Amino acid sequence: MSKRTLEDVARYVENQCKGGCKVLSAKPEQHFNDMGEEVRVWNVKTDLEGALWVVEGDTMPMNFYSQEAYYFSADEVYSFHIGLMERMSKASSEYKPEKFVEAITLDNGIALQLFRKLKNIATLIDSAVEIEDFQAIGVQCREILIELGNSIYFAEMAGQREQPKASDFKRKTELFIQFYLIGSENSDYRSIIRKLTESTWDYACKITHSSSTTFYEASTCVTLCTSLVGVYENIRQKVFDPISQYKCKSCKSKKLKPIDDVATDDGIVVKWFLQCDECGEITEVNVEKNLVKIEI
Repeated sequence: MSKRTLEDVARYVENQCKGGCKVLSAKPEQHFNDMGEEVRVWNVKTDLEGALWVVEGDTMPMNFYSQEAYYFSADEVYSFHIGLMERMSKASSEYKPEKFVEAITLDNGIALQLFRKLKNIATLIDSAVEIEDFQAIGVQCREILIELGNSIYFAEMAGQREQPKASDFKRKTELFIQFYLIGSENSDYRSIIRKLTESTWDYACKITHSSSTTFYEASTCVTLCTSLVGVYENIRQKVFDPISQYKCKSCKSKKLKPIDDVATDDGIVVKWFLQCDECGEITEVNVEKNLVKIEI
């Protein structure tokens, strides 16, 4: 078991929080043991910072995460923390920024200008030491998010509404979500992406102006920013792969491939014929909405 006590956790949180934060309660929420490493996730309540997750182990640095900002469960914050610690433990001589970006974004084919900027910021975090370095990382994270908004947005998404300003990342991503993630089946998907989008932007802004940021917060900001790019690239892939939502009417397998379609005179597909690789059954699908192509 981890040797750290409630008093250790409370002392750490109160030292890290600004403005004389006090710990009101703390209890171990979950215990993990992966590859011989004992790790605990603490559920901590404070008077000024609200509810926090604190993750600690015998051989790894302790770190805390706001429950309100990241919307993580104890399981999720543990996974995030372990990934962050592994990332930080790599020696600079072995570390390749492009591999880090590819891993976090699931090797999606992201826009070239975004990939270049993400590589740059992944390189900067390894040499950051001073407060000004961390603030500069926050600035670049914001610029990457603005670039992401410009990359995924096109004017038709606003319809008859006022067009967002060039740097209005939040509005562009909201219009993108409304345009593509429609229907009750995407309700949970929309909700978590909105929360992640807002918290990532707000955290990048906080890092930009913070005078007490450490390597750990700046590294978290880079990881969140890179992850968010991967999330939106996943949505774009979902849009370009509408067949992925269907399954075989007989065996319920999702291993379907298009074998034919019906289109109108102007080339709009209105029906697909999909064959199951598992049982060979052919499923007929009426295309209810023709998706607008994303401009890249």
